Amino acid sequence: MRYAFLLLLALTPLLAAAQAPDTVRVRLLAPTPPTSAVFTSSTPLTVVRDAHHETLRAGESLRLQVQGNRIGGRGLRGSSSLVILRSDAPITVQAGSRTRSYVGTMAIRQHQGRLQIVNHAPMPDYVASVVASEYHFSEIEGIKAQAVLARTYAARRMNSSRSYDVDDHTGSQVYKGIDAVTDRAKRAALETAGERLYYGDKLADAVYSSSSGGHTADNETIWHGAPRPYLRGVPDPYDADAPDHRWTTTASASAVHRAFSQRFGGRVRGLSVTEQSPEGRIVQLELAGAHPISGSQFRSAMNAAFGYRTIRSTHVEIQRRGDEYVFNGRGFGHGVGMSQYGARGQARAGRSYREILAYYYQGTTVERDIAATSPPVATTTRRWPTPRREARNAPPEDAASAPRTVRRSPTPRREARATPSAPARRAW
Repeated sequence: MRYAFLLLLALTPLLAAAQAPDTVRVRLLAPTPPTSAVFTSSTPLTVVRDAHHETLRAGESLRLQVQGNRIGGRGLRGSSSLVILRSDAPITVQAGSRTRSYVGTMAIRQHQGRLQIVNHAPMPDYVASVVASEYHFSEIEGIKAQAVLARTYAARRMNSSRSYDVDDHTGSQVYKGIDAVTDRAKRAALETAGERLYYGDKLADAVYSSSSGGHTADNETIWHGAPRPYLRGVPDPYDADAPDHRWTTTASASAVHRAFSQRFGGRVRGLSVTEQSPEGRIVQLELAGAHPISGSQFRSAMNAAFGYRTIRSTHVEIQRRGDEYVFNGRGFGHGVGMSQYGARGQARAGRSYREILAYYYQGTTVERDIAATSPPVATTTRRWPTPRREARNAPPEDAASAPRTVRRSPTPRREARATPSAPARRAW
């Protein structure tokens, strides 16, 4: 009993700080987490595990690895079920060939024989990193639209029953840590601090993708859930200059049939589209010799077999030419909500970030929560390469939208138009 009490005393302050109201729990390095990782910081690193509380010197490395169903570490006595790391400077995580730095607290557990590393990140820093990792364009109003969506997406999924809220990859939002943050991303996070997208009194499900191909999609067309009034397809001529606005790929018909037979069973002999949305997205597809599948299942199966850029969206026409299928498609990603290339096009046309969001999520409002307005901490200015992001395909979560807590209506102000206003001169 005394041991349990000491453990509670040791872990409670750190876990309470890590799980503050405006903290996002991000699972790192999924979907294939490592069995070992090295952690360092430029300032002393506090390590809490079970009843032990110790501090490593600045720059001293800590290697944690799976030991049975627990975690052990080089230089640490025994093993633990949970290890908490905290430092006043970013914590660098090295696992395999990947090295990234993160602000906030780390919680490391053993899960299915691997390390589950969860970064409890302050929301402002998380938003700035996601914006820099997800949105590689320069128009500030588009960047600010992305900042509001990144914040809303995370806030709606916070405080889940799992040990984490979101992943760091395209299954949730891409999050590359503190080194990815750029000046524009910091500015967007600051100028939209605390702002989230609401539909009525609920946080909107702020899903988005790379390119719509000229028309966004209704949510039920892609994921077959209940229709959401603010996730309606709209014409989207603004992403016409996206590299994947129009695309064509081919694949061997026999290879396609073999891959589909292995994945869905039966002996597939052909493909036939049986239902499409008004704008042309595949809703249902018949597999000759097997059972019907959805458009999203078709895209997932094709990309698993032939590469993620084979079928870039469900807005695609299928033609059979001998032993070859020809796929003529539009856009990249699921197509629901904001198109990132479309947001860039609207920003270039002089629209503000609020106007961009109102267009893609009709009936929603942008409102600020008073408890979530602190700016990101100081960050480096390293810029990552700017290839276009991969489109995310994960469906929105079915959990009820998180209700707002403390909020006020935003103060009316003149929106930036064709020429963005100068960034606020504020120390980070």
